[in-house]
Amino acid sequence: MKKKQIAVVLMLLLCAGFLFAAGSKEAVQVSTSAGIGAPGKPVVVTYMCKDVDPITDGQQLGMLEKAIEEGMAKEGNYVDLVIQSSPTGSYATVVPIAFRTAQINPDLIYFQGNDQPLAQEGLLEDLTPYVEKSKNIKAIMPDQTKAALANYPYLMWLAPARVQIPVMRSDWFAQMKSGKALLSDPTVDNYYALFKELKTSGLAKWPITTDGGILKLDSVFNHAFGITATIVKENGKWVYSNATEASKAKLAFYAKLYKDGLLDNEYVTKTWDTMEQAFYEGTAGFVSGTAGDVVNVYNNKMKETQGVELVVLPPAKGVSQAYQSIDVTKESRGFAMNADSKVKDAAWALLEFMAGPEGRKLDKLGLEGIHYTVEGGKYVLSEQFPSWWAKFWPTMNGLDLTQVVGDVLSPAAIDSLNAAAKYFAPDTNVLLPEDLLPLKDAMDKLYREYSTDIIRGLRPISDFDEFVTKWNAAGGTKISEYFATVL
Repeated sequence: MKKKQIAVVLMLLLCAGFLFAAGSKEAVQVSTSAGIGAPGKPVVVTYMCKDVDPITDGQQLGMLEKAIEEGMAKEGNYVDLVIQSSPTGSYATVVPIAFRTAQINPDLIYFQGNDQPLAQEGLLEDLTPYVEKSKNIKAIMPDQTKAALANYPYLMWLAPARVQIPVMRSDWFAQMKSGKALLSDPTVDNYYALFKELKTSGLAKWPITTDGGILKLDSVFNHAFGITATIVKENGKWVYSNATEASKAKLAFYAKLYKDGLLDNEYVTKTWDTMEQAFYEGTAGFVSGTAGDVVNVYNNKMKETQGVELVVLPPAKGVSQAYQSIDVTKESRGFAMNADSKVKDAAWALLEFMAGPEGRKLDKLGLEGIHYTVEGGKYVLSEQFPSWWAKFWPTMNGLDLTQVVGDVLSPAAIDSLNAAAKYFAPDTNVLLPEDLLPLKDAMDKLYREYSTDIIRGLRPISDFDEFVTKWNAAGGTKISEYFATVL
């Protein structure tokens, strides 16, 4: 049945005052003036998110589901929240494929990339009308999310700007004679001196590690080399910065770090978990993590394993100084709504609840009796609190900290958020039409191949010019022509 026909049928049923449901786990949405569903007849809302798995963490997720359902019921919205397991494999790759082929069909689904083709195929719901009618979500939505939603209304992520912030163990950093010079003047040369001293001191086998790619390094060094946006003007033309002279200079620097034993020689095969393990165990001394929650996790685990806090470092200074430029053409990750969902109002009500006062407490503080206790009307964080992380909205917005006893975020995490705000830079990027996406995929593959080989010394830096020729032939020239029509 087409969407318009479904809307007509539902409207007729509502006007007639009918309520209907099809069993406890197949309930169809029923909206009334009183809210969603009814007592004893909740609306089932299915939800899928990365690293939120009822099989591996069933007890606590079951408690969270119950708390959310009870909280929503107090507002007159009766839902049966069902958290689903994601397919095995790389989440960003397998989930979009499984969604397109209907192997999975959740009402709410978290994407971490590869969602744009799904939106272009009409598989994701336009969230604009829901946001316009919202109260809680509007109240906590950061500016970069507002801009991203205006450009791409299919994905929403209520979180601080996703910036990779470099951190080190505070005790190691304090031992480095080069540390003071770096903080006062964080040039590329002074960063190199810090890495070199960390290596010669014998504290860490690898001063720097990362998770298979160079994006975490780019957040520290891109602006210093003049890579100030995804798309820049070079020789009078709009081009992707990956194929510019600034990119060539940056890769030459990374190759020097690798050759001198300062960049983890196994970084290509590192995944996020093995990268973090190397950092916590002391094999590596310097990593980058997302400002806020991720830096908080890094800090808490380092305190647990080594007994020390982390120190936040500034971006390198050169042609410019900032962490990675923030792209607002679309969110890189976030929640989408299934365009074929039969319970859209209930699904949105769930997201809206999690953005409200009770939802923020559940999302950020965790479960009563485990992650916090209530004492004298205050929420007292427990020793188990650091293991909790938000399952919906990572933002601190909307959380009443005056009612909390303890640190929701560690000092390092707060420092990372402040640094992200201080060294903010907007990006210049364009959402490509569907016919150009395969070209960009081929170009990105070329960049990964050449950049990895150049950094590891398998190709000389002079091969960058060969890469640019192939890049332009693969689609760079055609896409630059498209840029000229829209920028």
